Amino acid sequence: MSIAVEPSDLAGVAQQHGPAAYVLTTGADGRPRVIHVAVDVADDGTISAVVGRSAAANAIDRPDVCVLWPAADDGFSLIADGKAIVEGQPGPDTPITVAVTSAVKHRPART
Repeated sequence: MSIAVEPSDLAGVAQQHGPAAYVLTTGADGRPRVIHVAVDVADDGTISAVVGRSAAANAIDRPDVCVLWPAADDGFSLIADGKAIVEGQPGPDTPITVAVTSAVKHRPART
């Protein structure tokens, strides 16, 4: 079961998951790339983070990204899909902004 999260509600929901999340990009070879970074969610649902050179280069070439917060105390993870905008040239500390297009709280894993 997934529960839709409106972008305007994302900041409040993200607070329940903590200040860090995984940013998933796609490499030139088509494989997913995952990094763990500090994130900030604005009231309008826009996500800001600082990523490394590879993630920034991936986001420039393939701006569809996913941001994933691990499960909160309720067992639900938080997943936000969006378009990344990279500020400047890719470097070791490159700011990105993700304009969220959809977000869901995803059901707990079955064990």
